[in-house]
Amino acid sequence: MSKPKVIAIYLPQFHQIKENDMWWGEGFTEWTNVKKAQPLYEGHNQPRVPYMENYYDLSNRNVLIDQMLLANEYMIDGFCFYHYWFKGRKLLEKPLEALLENKSLPLKFMLSWANEPWTRTWDGDNGAKSVLMPQDYGDKRDWIEHYKYLSQFFMRNEYIKIDGRPVMVLYNPGEIQCRREMLSAWNEEAKKDGFSDGLFIVNTHRLPVEREIPSYGDALFDFEPLITVSDRFTYTKKKSVIKDHFGNRLDNKQEVYHVVDYGKLCELMISREAIKKAHHYLGFFTGWDNTPRRGLKPQLVIDGNTPNVVTHYFDIQYRRSIEAENEFLFINAWNEWGEGAVLEADDKFEYGYIEGIKKVIKNY
Repeated sequence: MSKPKVIAIYLPQFHQIKENDMWWGEGFTEWTNVKKAQPLYEGHNQPRVPYMENYYDLSNRNVLIDQMLLANEYMIDGFCFYHYWFKGRKLLEKPLEALLENKSLPLKFMLSWANEPWTRTWDGDNGAKSVLMPQDYGDKRDWIEHYKYLSQFFMRNEYIKIDGRPVMVLYNPGEIQCRREMLSAWNEEAKKDGFSDGLFIVNTHRLPVEREIPSYGDALFDFEPLITVSDRFTYTKKKSVIKDHFGNRLDNKQEVYHVVDYGKLCELMISREAIKKAHHYLGFFTGWDNTPRRGLKPQLVIDGNTPNVVTHYFDIQYRRSIEAENEFLFINAWNEWGEGAVLEADDKFEYGYIEGIKKVIKNY
């Protein structure tokens, strides 16, 4: 049986852009929230500090190349970069476009269209004026314009393909009401570019099956830990699961936190069936804690994710991916520092996470 390609999701919001300056204040990047985070209970691992305080800036094009080299060294097969497109308007595009200037890259990659509107709910603000950048899918002319932008990445030798078909991920496929027509237009254009079988569309699976799996596309992957947290099994037993499996609720004035044990949540994750020979790829996560973004707003904090525990459950999930004959295993994430889903080295665990990943892959 072949091994799955390990793909780490990548957030490009580590450089300054004018829109973030306007919405969040001059000089805002993802590091802004990460740096101001505070521990909210005894033993809470906040603030997270990158190893040797390496608060990198992706406007320096060498940073991303160095990260690709590092990921390759630790046997990560590729990055899945978030791509932001709003009916022709791009955001956070400069690090990716800079890659195109390199004749060759040290790591393969794919794109995930983060097709959600940008709102202030991202940091917990639910106000009426929360929409910052609306998402409008337009018509065929807009879809073709979008494809032509994407095609410059698809043409790269390093772009990940299945049977010659460029892999394109949709983050929120259920929101694209024109999905069938849009994908048809994309495939028409892809065939003109020499991709005779069109694109290979992967849908991000974040919500319970009955609500989320779209009818159009070629595959889906489980976005962890959200799919496990929101899974039907968890919903039907929500009170008992939180009490018996998730540990004690953190007491504070608003009583909004659930502190969840990483290992116990992973037990729920691995209890779900891995569908053999289907394009339903498993996911994995190194942790979850979005208190840097949301502060005292309602949320979930996952604790106990030491490198040894993370490595143990990655071993299980990697083996399950092999047995299910999956092409990919998606990890959330390389650098979601504001959500506590991080493969990169930090000052507490150093390179423990990616060393564990490498150890598991080498063992197989």
